[in-house]
Amino acid sequence: MLLHHRHIQGEDLKRGACLDWFDGLMARPAQVSFPGQKQRMRMRGTKHANDATAKRLGRQLRQLLEDPDEYLPKMTWKGRLSWGRKDPVTKTLQDLRKIVAKKDDVKWLSKRMLAKRGDPVGKALAGSLHAAHDEEISLVGNFKSPNFGSGSFIRRGDGKQGYLAGLQNHQNLTLRMLPWEEHARKGMYFFSWENGFVCTGPNPNPPQGWLDDVLDRSRFDFKHENIDGVDVYVAGEIQAKDVLNSTPSNQGWVRLMFKHGPILGIDLQSLKATKEKQSAFVHHLALSMLPPLLTSIVDIDAMWVPSGWNADDELPSSAQEGLAKLMGGWHGLTVPEGNLTRACERAVLDSLDFGLLIGSSWSQGDSIEQILHSLEGMQGSEDEKLLAAGVFLEAMNQTSEGIRIDSRGGRQEREGSLVEVMQGASLTDAVNALWDDFGLAGLESIGIEGDEAQIIWEQQLKKPKPLKTFLKGLDSSRKKAQQKAKFPYRIGVLPGAVGAIHDLVLTGLLEGPGIAERQATSRHEDIDDAAAGWAWLRAANRSTGQEWHFESLARDRGGAWMEATKTLLEAGKQLLESEENDGTKFVDALNALHTSTGQQEPLPDQSKA
Repeated sequence: MLLHHRHIQGEDLKRGACLDWFDGLMARPAQVSFPGQKQRMRMRGTKHANDATAKRLGRQLRQLLEDPDEYLPKMTWKGRLSWGRKDPVTKTLQDLRKIVAKKDDVKWLSKRMLAKRGDPVGKALAGSLHAAHDEEISLVGNFKSPNFGSGSFIRRGDGKQGYLAGLQNHQNLTLRMLPWEEHARKGMYFFSWENGFVCTGPNPNPPQGWLDDVLDRSRFDFKHENIDGVDVYVAGEIQAKDVLNSTPSNQGWVRLMFKHGPILGIDLQSLKATKEKQSAFVHHLALSMLPPLLTSIVDIDAMWVPSGWNADDELPSSAQEGLAKLMGGWHGLTVPEGNLTRACERAVLDSLDFGLLIGSSWSQGDSIEQILHSLEGMQGSEDEKLLAAGVFLEAMNQTSEGIRIDSRGGRQEREGSLVEVMQGASLTDAVNALWDDFGLAGLESIGIEGDEAQIIWEQQLKKPKPLKTFLKGLDSSRKKAQQKAKFPYRIGVLPGAVGAIHDLVLTGLLEGPGIAERQATSRHEDIDDAAAGWAWLRAANRSTGQEWHFESLARDRGGAWMEATKTLLEAGKQLLESEENDGTKFVDALNALHTSTGQQEPLPDQSKA
């Protein structure tokens, strides 16, 4: 029993030692020193002030203590609210003057900053003035707001953190308005700029000097002109008079028309340079007033027309509606400023319902010459553009629905009857997308017509080539097309064995005997097809060593057709070499072949071939 007791005591001693060792490893709470206090826990949300922060905050607090009225808003409105009531800002300012009168009475300030009743701004001012009497700044709070900014401050009293930060960081033109947010919710307007901080009461009337300061602090370089008594500010490559007179421009601009008179214009290319993390200009403008309701002081609109648009013609109403919607999105920060330029252009382009649109260049499209002018900015030779112009003109004249060629060369429908080639699509993309329906008209525009054009159109449709390659080989294509046009029937038109022999004869004469030989010895659908192949091989003297491709029945039947096939082949050679297009002998030889084969199905009329 004694041994057992000693064993338990030993275990307890070991456990106690382990716990002491574990406690030694545990991190202790951060301990800091406050003026006049020792070993006290640091409050959450505070940090040790570095030298720069301590000096800056100390300087701002001394300035606030020396002249508190300098950093409070000036009330410029002299009116009264309904029923003769005094406005809330004036009431608060009267209360703050009592606190300012006691700014050196630390004991009184201590009571006021902790008072359960009283104006919240007054509590924050009393706490800030109390902190201004500190000889040393060691701990500060760090206030952050997505709209008002951030700043270090000394926590003192029961004042709201944002109010304390706003009063102590009175050099921050946006943050210093925060203590007055409740007054703004009650309909009071505040404007803050480098040389002033005022309240204009319930009337949002920007004071003189406010707009100039806001523009100077923006990232844009504004130029100022006074035109007929109107102050006009413009940034970018636009003219003040154009913005004032709403002159259509393919440079484009957004316009802010302030209700107190000035007009502001920024060209769309300048807005396009806005980086993703940069604050929008309207955000910068709104944060210089409280409440940040820009629509209370300014009307915003935009203007952009495509190159080639007649300045005397109004844009469709849907374009104006689209631009107005985008301006609302810009003001509401739902449309990124860097995307605004392209969005405005797209809103206008999508509203157009007639003509030809090449990228952002518009044309009425009434003639080849107009279309060629629109194509000046696209890559391609004169011949390529001439061919494309013929295709586009035919598309505009014949289509009843809009056509859009996207940047990948895909063809889509769009509203209206406009033909659009989007930016990024090449001439080859556009022409190939429209070739099936309007390619013949393009060939006609470069002087190729009739059967010759039909043959070349079919070749390009089956195996599309880049325009440069297509036009480069056009001489040989035209020669081949002219040769094909001499024959009364095209390949693939005639049925049965006669048709198979006819196609092999034309292929051998036009494409070469090697290609025809490969076709003749390839897999056959039936005995007549095989016999046709053997008949051509015999007639063209290319049958040696090819017997194994054919059954004996096919060779016998093809041998019986060989003479008629040879006559057809010779007639074809003569027609090809002749300068005239008289195909009578060829047709006679074809009829003789038809008789020789015993084919029941008649040959079609040449007019339908």
